[in-house]
Amino acid sequence: MGVLERFTVRGDGRARGLQHGEHLRTAAQEHMKRWKAALAEDMKLDPELYIETFLAETNFLPAARRWTPDLLAELEGIAQGANMPFRDVLTRMLSDEEPWYRREKKVTALRERGCSSIGQEAADGRPALVAQNMDVPKWWHGSQFVLHAVDPATGIECMVITVAGKISLAGINSRGLAIACNTLAQLDYARDGLAEDLVVRGFLTQPDLDAGLRFMRGIKHASGQNYTLGGPDGRVINLECSARSVQEFRLPGSPGYVFHTNHPLASRDTACFDALTQGLPPAQTEPLFFNTSRARFAALEAFLSKTPLPLTAKTCQEALSLHDGPVCRHGEIEGRTDHFTLASLVMECGDSPRLHIAGGPPCETVWQTFTF
Repeated sequence: MGVLERFTVRGDGRARGLQHGEHLRTAAQEHMKRWKAALAEDMKLDPELYIETFLAETNFLPAARRWTPDLLAELEGIAQGANMPFRDVLTRMLSDEEPWYRREKKVTALRERGCSSIGQEAADGRPALVAQNMDVPKWWHGSQFVLHAVDPATGIECMVITVAGKISLAGINSRGLAIACNTLAQLDYARDGLAEDLVVRGFLTQPDLDAGLRFMRGIKHASGQNYTLGGPDGRVINLECSARSVQEFRLPGSPGYVFHTNHPLASRDTACFDALTQGLPPAQTEPLFFNTSRARFAALEAFLSKTPLPLTAKTCQEALSLHDGPVCRHGEIEGRTDHFTLASLVMECGDSPRLHIAGGPPCETVWQTFTF
């Protein structure tokens, strides 16, 4: 796998987005072309008509204006710089929201994202760690890069793994806050909530973990999601968020670390899922909504239970390289989706934050380290 580019954008939201769109115009347009082709193949619909209907039947912009206006301006800048319609950039940003809408139209629709995450509290003089495999359909590969966004107004910088034309997937900021995210397709969602990509970047605009937690608990979440959060004070917090509530998940016995995949373990906010799957046999709901989530969770549990504590960056890399599950994905066809580890991240949340990242399956991809 190739080496990831880190591209720096700076200024207010509009300026950052414009720089992103201009620099990665060709790659962003190609990624959009691939997404529309995959959408058309899955739904057997004209993607332009589908996008128009999706945006007409949802209402995400007011939440973005309320809680993350500068990031909404960044999206507008990306569209301008990449010479793409804003509605296309907006819809592609909604990569956790569009899939649940798609499933309302077709319950057997493809899932876009999987993911496995780990968090380790600070111990033995080492900072807290937040780690993740970002698993997506294989056609995403080739457009991923590290976005380094600098906001002179606040003095806060962030580095996120993302793809050309998208504002974020997961990352860390210069104050030592880190966030990983796993889709929880079984949890309740809202047509007027704050989109997951904006939740990630919104958290990374915060100055400390307490402010970050207030942000996470103060917004209305558009999609069911698990977030592993770490801060420079050494804490690691794991949250299961739905449109109805935010619930903390802890492992039994509080071992100082946590891990998660793609099924809820604390939240019971499953009314949307229950209604959607009513009458469907487990043999159908399991591959569509759980995929390899339980198997990956079991693989991490088995590996981490035998690993000396506290976990280190190296042991997190080893865990994310496991082929049991499989935690490390190579494009296996599972649940009608060729899931692939687009990137693997291990983030150190200390006074000198570090992003260790592999731009592909971590078992075979070179690791790079970025600092602020």
